[in-house]
Amino acid sequence: MPIHDLSYRHWDGHLKPYTSLRWWVITKAGLKHLAQRKFVRLIVAIPPAIYILAHGVWIYAADRIPQVRISWPIDSRFFKDFILRIEPIPSGLLIGLLCVFGGASLIADDLKHNALQLYFSKPITWVDYLLGKLGVMVILLSSMTLLPAMILFIEHLLLVEDLTFIRENYWIIGSIFLYSLVVIIPSSLLIVTLSSLTSNTRYAAIGLGAILIGTPLVYQIIRQTTHSSEMAMISIWANYDILGSKLFGLRPGYASHWFWSLLTLVGMISLCLWVLRYRIKAVQIVKRSVKHTA
Repeated sequence: MPIHDLSYRHWDGHLKPYTSLRWWVITKAGLKHLAQRKFVRLIVAIPPAIYILAHGVWIYAADRIPQVRISWPIDSRFFKDFILRIEPIPSGLLIGLLCVFGGASLIADDLKHNALQLYFSKPITWVDYLLGKLGVMVILLSSMTLLPAMILFIEHLLLVEDLTFIRENYWIIGSIFLYSLVVIIPSSLLIVTLSSLTSNTRYAAIGLGAILIGTPLVYQIIRQTTHSSEMAMISIWANYDILGSKLFGLRPGYASHWFWSLLTLVGMISLCLWVLRYRIKAVQIVKRSVKHTA
């Protein structure tokens, strides 16, 4: 039967109105994809769960078992070190693993399979795409820093016998939130940017490892040479630590002022956003050129 003789039913549906949460579809798909990979589930879920559980048990022992000698009091430093502590408990290592196994493939796989053109064939902008990819990392890192730190803080409030702690340390809640953002936003942008520069996830992982390991090594060489810690802003971990000490009212272990660390991270965030905008919008330009040519 010729196609012009076929009859079609009238579509009675309604188009969905514009929504600012279009990026959530991309985030949800990214999380679902990671959850389907057994090795990623093993790396991303089990070590952070053990780390969080150990701190929860420590708080319970400190508050409910007086026979235990507490060498690590539950104070502002406890929560600051929980979010990010390099030595001797490597929470920084866990954050690095989350970034590598959770974020190295976010854009690299799309470049490898030419999937960006498929994304932009839908009514989304490059900002929606970027927010969707960043949402995956923000959720993963929040599950390691912000959310468990808040839960541990509430656990301590419920276990202490009086309200002295909350009266004197209520501001720790705000410090936990801000310091988590200090760690989450630059780390998420960094791994997503590295992922956008290659179609091979291994190169993105190696690039992140070079930054996380290389910058502290360079700082240590300079420190040993100059016998000064004023160049601490070279190390990404030192920048996190300096700003964390400032937010939690602690004395930093570096001579560098916290303003330089803040300026360094803002500069890194700005550079990452510029690179991401350039890389993602380049695909949109190619898509439009092909459409006009057709």
